[in-house]
Amino acid sequence: MTRLSSLVLCATMFAGLLACSSSGTSAQSAIDLAPIDHTVSGWTVDRDMNMNENALPMVAGTAREAEALIDGGAAPFYKAPFAPVQFLWQNYINDTLTSAPDGGYVVLYILQMPSADQASGLYTALLQESEYYSKQGTPDDWKPTSPPLGAESRIEDTGTAWWINFHQDVFYVEVMLSPSYGPPPDYTIGDPDLKQEAFRFAQTIASKI
Repeated sequence: MTRLSSLVLCATMFAGLLACSSSGTSAQSAIDLAPIDHTVSGWTVDRDMNMNENALPMVAGTAREAEALIDGGAAPFYKAPFAPVQFLWQNYINDTLTSAPDGGYVVLYILQMPSADQASGLYTALLQESEYYSKQGTPDDWKPTSPPLGAESRIEDTGTAWWINFHQDVFYVEVMLSPSYGPPPDYTIGDPDLKQEAFRFAQTIASKI
């Protein structure tokens, strides 16, 4: 199942939310970084995609919990030697985007790793995974963001969304912005306004690390 279609919510998210804590290498946790309503202007938590009445992020503390949350899509994040301390997933919606008259959507993943080296290593290693090996053809479709985000950052137009990955300190972050949960023709490849909006969302998170 693709990232955008991984909509299965898991009852263990509540246990994971209570169990997870900071790795000790940072004063923050992944939960501290997840935007709430209007932290990024125009964007609110998509409550239709979140069973928590307080719209809290869905959080996992183990590989099994993360796999349950995103229906098997978490395996690349937990391949040895990588061992995330905390995996966070949240969905957002914005119905004010002129480039997306039916509403824009963001899928956010934040992983808190045991060390900055693991965050950097995961960022690099994921390019070997088929899902990151480019929706358009090759890894060369990934480009550095301009300006940079965090320690390293990249962006790709997948053909259905703008996808940004970056890492900073012990955190690895993914922001995927689409004008709908469905495929084209809703999506216009190369739309600069949606690209900028994806960057603005990611930049808000990076500025908090």
